[in-house]
Amino acid sequence: MTAEAILTQIVALPDADREYLFELLAERYQAPEVPPMTPELAKLLDERCAAADADPGAGIPWEVVYEESLKRARK
Repeated sequence: MTAEAILTQIVALPDADREYLFELLAERYQAPEVPPMTPELAKLLDERCAAADADPGAGIPWEVVYEESLKRARK
């Protein structure tokens, strides 16, 4: 059975059944625990955000980075 077929069946479920299914999946496939942010990392992120705010033109737009990565991957 394909994922698309399963999704079609999930959409057709009554709301209560769909919610129960999501709860079961969430319990079984929990996201990995994220370690707490260290003070050093928080400081570094604050500094980088301040630098980006001070000079917004210094960075490369995400769309450009994404397109360039696609070009490299296709080679």
